Amino acid sequence: MRHSGSSDHRANQLNRVDEFLAKAVPMPDLLRVARAQAALRQWDAVVGEQLATRSWPDRFERGTVWVAVEGSAWAQELRMRKDQILRRLAEISGEPDLFKQVRFGVRSLPKPAEDTSVRPAEISSDEYAQRSIREIAEQRLREWKASR
Repeated sequence: MRHSGSSDHRANQLNRVDEFLAKAVPMPDLLRVARAQAALRQWDAVVGEQLATRSWPDRFERGTVWVAVEGSAWAQELRMRKDQILRRLAEISGEPDLFKQVRFGVRSLPKPAEDTSVRPAEISSDEYAQRSIREIAEQRLREWKASR
């Protein structure tokens, strides 16, 4: 009987570890961020080549895309196309509720050389699901180091 109790104790410990990991790194959230990043890497397809040279998506946070824009006139042009941009991001990401808001701010854009070299390699959502966070982070670190 004691052996059975010991097995139950280990099973409970493993269940608690599984619960902790599920809370610490929820896979659906990780996949949503991966889909958002993949869509934002196609910024020129979202806003068109001319606007893409004047703007760059800085970050994605809780459904909001923060976009750096070269000047106030370009920011105004993008603001007028906000609904179109959100529709295009939804189309590209394949997830209609992923992008909720777009915010535009006048600030410096990344240099063109940094633009392409810092971008992570294209990775599909399925590939993200198969790889650990550590593997993904190590790949991005290698790419970043190689670009320097």
